Amino acid sequence: MLISKSCDYALRALLFLAMKSGKEPIPLRQIAEVQKIPSALLSKILHALCAQGYLRSYRGIHGGYLLNKSADVITIGEIVEQIDGPPTVFSCVTFEDICHLGGSCHLQTVFARAQEAMLEVLMGTTIAECVSNKTCLPDPISTTRA
Repeated sequence: MLISKSCDYALRALLFLAMKSGKEPIPLRQIAEVQKIPSALLSKILHALCAQGYLRSYRGIHGGYLLNKSADVITIGEIVEQIDGPPTVFSCVTFEDICHLGGSCHLQTVFARAQEAMLEVLMGTTIAECVSNKTCLPDPISTTRA
């Protein structure tokens, strides 16, 4: 499974907001700067997360973003699904009509188990768990992809 840059940025922004959780909104510019995310793209992503109820936005000189839901209830899997669609590793498991072998494929059961394990991890891991487990947090300087 590959996640899009938008999904990566959404997750990083949510982690950052969870780490900085408080009563004061965090400006978009600060999130973009610290997480090395292009401001224009981050603005669209945060707007979508607000529309989906994950964030609240505040206008004005002291404006910015705050989590609208507790980091304890936001899972990595639901964010991946909101941004990229249902997470899938093997399309033949999700869309059975893709495979010309149909139900006679001997690998489909293995692929289904692998996909279920991945979904269990993604849907069972919250933003709060990642914040409390420092190894989950991306280093904003070393997250560039080749």
